[in-house]
Amino acid sequence: MEFRHIRSFLSVAETLHFGRSARLLNLSQPALSLQVKALEDELGIQLLSRNRQGTVLTEAGQAFREDAAIALERLEFAKRKAQWTSAGKLGHIRIGFISTAGFEIVPNLMRRFRKSYPDVEFSIRNILTETQLEMIGDGLLDVGFLRLPIENRKEIEVTTVHREPFVAILPSWHPLSAMKEIRLRELKESPFVMYAREYAPGFHDLLIGILSNAGVVPKVVQTAGEMPTLISLVDAGVGVSIVPASVAKKIVSKATVCSIADRLPESETGLALARHHTAAVVRRFCEFARTSLNKW
Repeated sequence: MEFRHIRSFLSVAETLHFGRSARLLNLSQPALSLQVKALEDELGIQLLSRNRQGTVLTEAGQAFREDAAIALERLEFAKRKAQWTSAGKLGHIRIGFISTAGFEIVPNLMRRFRKSYPDVEFSIRNILTETQLEMIGDGLLDVGFLRLPIENRKEIEVTTVHREPFVAILPSWHPLSAMKEIRLRELKESPFVMYAREYAPGFHDLLIGILSNAGVVPKVVQTAGEMPTLISLVDAGVGVSIVPASVAKKIVSKATVCSIADRLPESETGLALARHHTAAVVRRFCEFARTSLNKW
């Protein structure tokens, strides 16, 4: 049963005039008649009756018309849905993000992307870097915004999408808390609270290397897997910490934020997805994210 035959029948059923429907469908009247006849032959019933008074629907034609119109509408929607999905304009994207990416990066990207692709749906979760990598590898997550560096994984594609400086966070009791800028070596005798290595090994090792180059072997008294928790520990006076600058923007505590005078590598956020991910909507979102974030 062909779509065009059903469309032709429904048009004639609406106008009850073969000539008018032929013009609406941009067909010759004989071609339209043949299409309706082909549909009737396939169904084995007469749908339309023509006489001197004009064209009328048979009882069977009336019964077929209603359900055929609904079916055709659903088929047209299915066609558009498949086309939109193939073009990356429709679908569902599962996103994982670290806390700093959740402040601005992910919300802003979603808002901007939805302006162009309002039919795309998102599921978002705050997930630690190592867990994101595992979930992407297992196909449980489509896109991850995570802390760099990470070890090379041939099955995962990673692009750096955000860079920012590190800052020092000091508790109110610290003798340097009145300073706007410090050198790392001045924290040599201070207790540290640090990001736990198990949650982002590359990020942890980067910080240890930065401190080591400054001649500081940190006395780590507490670790945590979330940046807000690190801030809370500093605020409680447990120790000092080194964090990305964006974390400091969200501080609503008595802790002091100091810029660092030493020349340091920047803290980087990466966008990760499975290298062989084929979903068009995911690829479109990642392309949009890379382009947009590079302009910010």
